[in-house]
Amino acid sequence: MSSSSSLKLHLWWRILLVVEFLVVQALGLNTDGILLLSFRYLILSDPLNVLQSWNSFDQTPCSWNGVTCGAVSNSIKGDLRVTGLSLPNSQLLGAIPSDLGLLQHLQNLDLSNNSLNGSLPVSLFNSTQIRFLDLSNNLISGGIPETIGTLQNLQFLNLSDNGLTGALPATLTTIQNLTVVSLKNNYFSGNLPTSFQSVQVLDLSSNLVEGSLPPNFGGSNLNYLNFSYNRLSGKIPPEFAEKIPSNATIDLSFNNLTGEVPDSVVFKNQDSKSFSGNPHLCGEATERDCPSPSPTYPPAMAAIPKKTDPGAKTSRRNKLKPGTIVGIIVGDIAGVGLVIMVFLFVYKIKRKNRVLETTLKQEANTASPSSESKVFAIWACLIKRGKYEEESDSTEEEDDDDDDDQRQQGQEDDKKGTLVTVDGEKKLDLDTLLKASAYILGATGSNILYKAVLEDGTSLAVRRIGENSVDRFRDFETQVRIISKLVHPNLVRIRGFYWGVDEKLIIYDFVPNGSLANARYIKVGSSPCHLPWEARLKIAKGVARGLAYLHEKKQVHANLKPSNILLDSNMEPKIGDFGLERLVTGDTSSKVGMSAV
Repeated sequence: MSSSSSLKLHLWWRILLVVEFLVVQALGLNTDGILLLSFRYLILSDPLNVLQSWNSFDQTPCSWNGVTCGAVSNSIKGDLRVTGLSLPNSQLLGAIPSDLGLLQHLQNLDLSNNSLNGSLPVSLFNSTQIRFLDLSNNLISGGIPETIGTLQNLQFLNLSDNGLTGALPATLTTIQNLTVVSLKNNYFSGNLPTSFQSVQVLDLSSNLVEGSLPPNFGGSNLNYLNFSYNRLSGKIPPEFAEKIPSNATIDLSFNNLTGEVPDSVVFKNQDSKSFSGNPHLCGEATERDCPSPSPTYPPAMAAIPKKTDPGAKTSRRNKLKPGTIVGIIVGDIAGVGLVIMVFLFVYKIKRKNRVLETTLKQEANTASPSSESKVFAIWACLIKRGKYEEESDSTEEEDDDDDDDQRQQGQEDDKKGTLVTVDGEKKLDLDTLLKASAYILGATGSNILYKAVLEDGTSLAVRRIGENSVDRFRDFETQVRIISKLVHPNLVRIRGFYWGVDEKLIIYDFVPNGSLANARYIKVGSSPCHLPWEARLKIAKGVARGLAYLHEKKQVHANLKPSNILLDSNMEPKIGDFGLERLVTGDTSSKVGMSAV
């Protein structure tokens, strides 16, 4: 959209807002109700109809769902003002209006567990009466302004599970009444604030916070402190835990901390798991001994050369007997043989995997979108791999000793997979998924797409990721969860994923009418069905809305084409294959007519 069109749209929105304001003023709705109506107008989807009771015909919004009113000291006698707005778990999709903070007497705001996007309104931090603020588990981006320090009545702050970035505001520690702060699962960076005084619960886990732990951290009232899964580095200063109560719970796991944990009572009371993931951290609290310092010698002793007797050298040479020489030669030969056996074992495993992958790709390449009648066991690749490994183990047991058996057992344990549900009304079960019938829908490079039909009739689309994908579970899970937060009516929704050493699967909603590339082959009876202009316009508008949402979330599709635009039962378009550039590398070519989802 051009800048001139955007300016015109913004102008019309302002004009409509002014007209609405004049209308509701004429009908008697007070100022708080008008501000709440601006929030309703920015909601794009309300599947539970929680805002159905919000209308402009009431004199006050006090009877509206989720709104709480109360008498305030500065208002006219009998005049009720909005003091709370609570709509958690309502599946609302939209944005937070910039003027929501103009509710002068707002004390409680809870919009958690929705799909609200955009940045935090600046006016929200001018609402000085607010005490409870919970916007967790949404799609909010941007940073927290330093003006948050003006909310001196704030007691509870929860902005976890969003996409917030930037540095943590230093003014956060100046809020005297603040007792609970949860900012976990965001993208905050920079250093930690200092001088926490009143905070009792502080959770900054799963962020990008770096630097060292500050000596003047404070924390005299802390009960729970979690800095896990960040990028903190350096030694733990002895002054860091000076003011923290001895019965507090502390978690510093999975950082880059080094050195010995200070001899403090609060650290001794923690479980060793609170320090795990820091390989260079040692001490009594970690149950890992610190390395002893290497002995030092006086320089004078090191400078005096030792006198040697030539006769002694001759005698020492004579002590090397022929049997010793033979033993050295035999040991060298055995070592070389062991190395050759290891290389042969690795080569044998890779050759079996290569044959299996080639067979699977040939089956996928000969398939077509219309071959759903040919049932293909989606988990056949996993079963075949298991059989090959058992045969390999039985062969190697005849040649290897007990140590090799233990190593093979460890490798088998590492190949156990994990099924994770990131979105959906019911949790996916691995046994149920393995029992599902599957049909090959197509192939995209080294990836294969299936339609899986569960026992209860539910259909899912399952993509098998190729070998060149992300090889760390945490990186894979993080990227899939970021993609799964992109919720829009015109985007294909991700329901979960399966992680294994040899197999990686992504599970989507199944879109029944195929892709736009195959739309001309959709038939009604026996006659070809050409898309009418109304349907084409509907598809174009839906694709535009989906792309606009992706660009608003700072995401780029990078591979939009007809085979990636799917059509549901109502011919509503849904964009697929977005966000996969970091999960799938290598060949990105796609067969004509095949959809990625």
